Amino acid sequence: MRDKEESTAAKYAQLVADLQASVFEGRGRVDKALRASAATGQGLAEPWSTYTAKIRNEAWTVTDADVEALKAAGHSEDEIFEMTVAAAVGASMHALDAGLRALDAKD
Repeated sequence: MRDKEESTAAKYAQLVADLQASVFEGRGRVDKALRASAATGQGLAEPWSTYTAKIRNEAWTVTDADVEALKAAGHSEDEIFEMTVAAAVGASMHALDAGLRALDAKD
């Protein structure tokens, strides 16, 4: 069974790496370092800190008012989109890593 798990992880490793490179290293309106911070929440100032934490931890609670507050703070829709995607990818990578660690611990 372990061989199948490893081959599945290996099968998707390049896709995951490509996704991370695109989101965190690709061109965008938001600085690369800020996008990387959105993934972890470390080193972010408001209003990004609160917004990206909401995306990472309880995305289902995000409302139009959250987005409007960012716009009112001077952020464009492109910036909001990029930070949203970066925070969501960060949360996904965290969950993926936790799942892979759980599989390793099971063996």
